Order: sequence, then C-alpha cells, then structure tokens
Amino acid sequence: MASSIVPFSVADMEFENAPEIREGLKKYIDTYVLGYGDPTDAYYEAICGWMKRRHNWDIKREWIVRTPGVIKAFFTAVKAYTEPGEGVMLLTPSYYPMYAAISENHRKRVSCSLINKDGRYEVDWEDFEAKAKLPDTKLFILCSPHNPSSRVWTQEELLRMGRICIDNDVVICSDEIHFDIIMPGYHHQVFATLSEEFAQHSVICTAPSKTFNLAGMQNSNIIIPNKELYDKFYGQLCTEMTNPKCSLLFY
Repeated sequence: MASSIVPFSVADMEFENAPEIREGLKKYIDTYVLGYGDPTDAYYEAICGWMKRRHNWDIKREWIVRTPGVIKAFFTAVKAYTEPGEGVMLLTPSYYPMYAAISENHRKRVSCSLINKDGRYEVDWEDFEAKAKLPDTKLFILCSPHNPSSRVWTQEELLRMGRICIDNDVVICSDEIHFDIIMPGYHHQVFATLSEEFAQHSVICTAPSKTFNLAGMQNSNIIIPNKELYDKFYGQLCTEMTNPKCSLLFY
C-alpha cells in the first residue's frame, strides 16, 4: 500500500526525463571533458530563446547569473540587498527555504499573511503596503506562481505588488521556477515583463528543474537586467564561492 502513495513533501516530478534529454546527456558525456568550464554560446542561446518563445521576454546573456539552484539565489539576494537586522517581506505561508534564507542570515522576516477567501488565497493589500512602508524593509521575495497555495498571480496583482515595492524602494526577487507548469485557463506573466521600470527593480529566478525534472542537475539561471543589482548579486555570489567559511547551501 505504501509503495502506491505519491509523496507531496518536495516538488519533484513523478515522470521520467524526456528521451531527448537523456540522449543529449549521453552525447555530451561521450564528446566533452567533464572538467571546469564556462557555459557555451549554445547554452545562453537556449535560455534566451526559451524566454522569448515561452514568456515573450527578450533577455540578454549578460543579464544571466548561474547559481546551483534557485534556493541558493534567494539566499544570495538576501545578503546582496539587505543588511543584518533589515526586513525581508514574504507572502505567507511560503516555500520553507525562504524563511531559512532570512533567519540564517540574521535578517528580519516581514510576513504578509495571505487571506483565504472561499478556497482562493489573496493578498491583504492594506497589510502588504503597510509592511512595505516600514523603513527597514528592503527586499520582497515573491513566489510566482505561489508555493504552496498554487496561485497564479494576475497581471493586476503583480502590478499592484510592484508599484507598492518600487514606491518604497523595496527590491523584488521573484522566484518563478514553476512558471512553465500552468494549468489551462491561467496565464503566468514574468514579473520583469510588466514594464521596463519593473525589470529594473527585479531579480528573476528561473531554472529548468521543474519544467524538465532536472532538479538533480543543480543549475539555475538568475536574470537581472539592472546593472547595479546584477553587480551586487554577482559580487555576493563570488564572495561566498571564494570564502572557505561560506557554504554554497546546496539543497
């Protein structure tokens, strides 16, 4: 009986990898040396092409920072854009490593509890705006689509979140790892595509892990159009990777 139960504790896909992926990996192993190396032009072309075709977003390769997983990305964002003791907003309940990214880095969690209205979770806008206006709130980690409520945020909701955050100088780190897995009748919009202004205030976290069941590959693509935000994020990432006292925090 127990073997027939599908666990829902972690969002791993319960299907085999596509034949094209398996064959591609075999070919890669047969023809490449598995040592240190930088991404190829084809790698960046694949990411840019996917974002254009699937999400109508023209991105540039110089906006992309690779991290060993999206969790690593929002741990890095917390340290790059806030100081110890400052506040990081979450729409709660939220994906549990986001709590850890805040507490383990000695930041203050600023929870904006979602409201359950007839089985549909919605934002408490009065509370959200009040929390964004707090002087020490510096970062908002958005889960879009939302985990665990499964909400696909509407354009109107995203615009309202973004406007409140930008007006209060709060950086938006948007975890969009599930953005390719949307049920019929719903539409996901990448936060940065709402406007150029929104793109310049956001860090978009993406990965092939959920889309293609590749979480074990430990590879994510963090897209940061704003040069200042990019430099802060990349600088923090490099500091951690060269500091023997810092863990890369693989999950």
